[in-house]
Amino acid sequence: MIKKTHYIFFCFVLTIGFGCKERTAAPELFMEQDNFVNLINIKNIPASENEKGLFVFSDFGAWFGFALPENESNSFAGSFIGPLKMNGKGWIADGFAVPQMKIDSLDFDFIRNIQKAEYLPGKLSQLFTNETVVFEFELCFSSKNTAIIRTKITNRGSTPVKLSLLWKSHFFENQSNLNLINNKCATLYNFTDDSYLTVSYLTCNPDIASPLIVEDNETTAIEQENLEIKGGEKYISFIIALFDFQNPVIELTNSSITELNNIFNNNQKRWNSYIALILKNNKNTQYLNDNIYRRVIIKSMMTLVENWRSASGDILHDGYYSSYNGFYGFWSWDSWKHASATVLFNPQLAKNEVRSLFDYQAENGMIPDFIGRNKQRNNWRDTKPPLFAWAVLNIYNETKDKDFVAEMFDKIYKYHQWWYRERDHDGNGVCEYGSTDGTLIVAAWESGMDNRVRFDDTKMLKNDILDSWSMDQENVCLNSFLYAEKKDLLELATTHNKTGLSKKLDTEAEALKHHIQTKMFDNETGFFYDTRLGAGEFIRVMGAEGWVPLWAGVATPEQAKRLLLVMLDSEKFNTTLPLGTLEVSNKKLRPVRGYWRGPVWVDQVYFGVTGLKKYGFEKQADMFIRKYISSAQRLLTDVPIHENYNPLTGEALNSLNFGSSSLTIKILINN
Repeated sequence: MIKKTHYIFFCFVLTIGFGCKERTAAPELFMEQDNFVNLINIKNIPASENEKGLFVFSDFGAWFGFALPENESNSFAGSFIGPLKMNGKGWIADGFAVPQMKIDSLDFDFIRNIQKAEYLPGKLSQLFTNETVVFEFELCFSSKNTAIIRTKITNRGSTPVKLSLLWKSHFFENQSNLNLINNKCATLYNFTDDSYLTVSYLTCNPDIASPLIVEDNETTAIEQENLEIKGGEKYISFIIALFDFQNPVIELTNSSITELNNIFNNNQKRWNSYIALILKNNKNTQYLNDNIYRRVIIKSMMTLVENWRSASGDILHDGYYSSYNGFYGFWSWDSWKHASATVLFNPQLAKNEVRSLFDYQAENGMIPDFIGRNKQRNNWRDTKPPLFAWAVLNIYNETKDKDFVAEMFDKIYKYHQWWYRERDHDGNGVCEYGSTDGTLIVAAWESGMDNRVRFDDTKMLKNDILDSWSMDQENVCLNSFLYAEKKDLLELATTHNKTGLSKKLDTEAEALKHHIQTKMFDNETGFFYDTRLGAGEFIRVMGAEGWVPLWAGVATPEQAKRLLLVMLDSEKFNTTLPLGTLEVSNKKLRPVRGYWRGPVWVDQVYFGVTGLKKYGFEKQADMFIRKYISSAQRLLTDVPIHENYNPLTGEALNSLNFGSSSLTIKILINN
């Protein structure tokens, strides 16, 4: 019997994570923020305001982020790098608040005294020491608008020392205006996107704070001159960076030291809570009992949080970029996956991610492929594969929030019906990918698999409804997703006693299952394929879409056995890095620059592995998992997680800090 399961998509790296070797003695398990140091390398300095491909930390959905200086940096030791604007408009500064300090009139050498520069979950930290003082420098976010930098300078000795301290910041912005508000606060306004950065300087004794000086695009904050610090005592000050669009933000300037210190205490509590939730072990699995796994789980969660953007402009609810390196908006099927992951540690954010796309549901039920801060750029030419009901069911299974199901159910069902009205050319209950503008390239985008080889000979057909075209092929992955959606809708309907609709969905699901099993499976090759509309012949291109029926639970047990043999074939999918998007014997394979013409996408590996487990092929699924982990380049290092990988070599490819790759975190083995 097929096991009926709803896996959390977030999950796969936990299974594929680091459990390649069994350990005889379990070490003390990592459980807190301080255990997870430098999982992602964000030490970099931009050479110009437009430099791309560098990495930063942000939190709370902030639209700005900071990096750490490079280890050998002479110019920026002790500073934080940035901030970077997360709307694709570049860097605001390179070194932010570069310290210059004297102790007893002698320069403190930050370059040679550096001890640590660390990126922890939710916090950046630097530590410098010499025989006289300890200099601690930490940055965390307190809200979507606000980053707090806390400086603590401790006199290590027994005799007093005199401290002189100033900060310099140089801002890149050419199209900007830097204004002094008062002797502790300045605002940088950028004309190109109407954004404001406000910087405030606060000390533990405001009465002795010295002036802030503004000259061109540079600020100098003279914080202290010859301030006496007694032996064993500590001096504390804060720099507050506030960023927003349209309006300058000025807050926290009257906060007490206790209140500001509590921001760091609350940061630690919040992130320890995230870590505890994401590492929650309901079963005694080998994976959660291994710190190597725990590190990759938290690395994946950190990647997601870096891509979190708060509601802003025409984005009405919080959600995630696919990556902050070049993906400046929300994509629908990525969002369904993100939400299924995020519910494990931040249920409210998961719900808002779902809402963010449905804020723009059209009257006919369509969901746009993409939304951004400027709704004029939302992409209505196509949508994406229907995984929305699956995401809502994952959220419900984790939270038992019936009100959220009630809020979303009619919207989900309206979207489900849209497919049959506008993407079923011949009205036979089997759908096709398509577009609203009649172009094939956009119809291919609608599959989420962009330039797949199976679309090379496809033609577009005009449907009866205005602005509706379909491919001339019925898609096995799409209809498997629709089958799964019917089953998920059926389960959600039972939570609200929608008996009549449940029966209708069950009848439709059985009819669709019969079609997929009898019309889309090729007995000769043992694989599922798209079929040509009308004639029904197989489009014999073997790709990752062929095992989506396993994930959906729509294949027969015998078909699953045949499909397993194809997946195990080293000339097809059982490669150095297994389960790529195109069989490697296909002459059109492009393993490096092919995008969806061969590279391995981790979400597609997820569909394959969880599908195999549904049909009882545990050992084979675990083999693919172990093989993936041992071959995916730099997955276990501090290099950011990539968009996809080369099936022949495991080489990391394309965009970094990729959210839907990072969703592969915490599989519920055997559920």
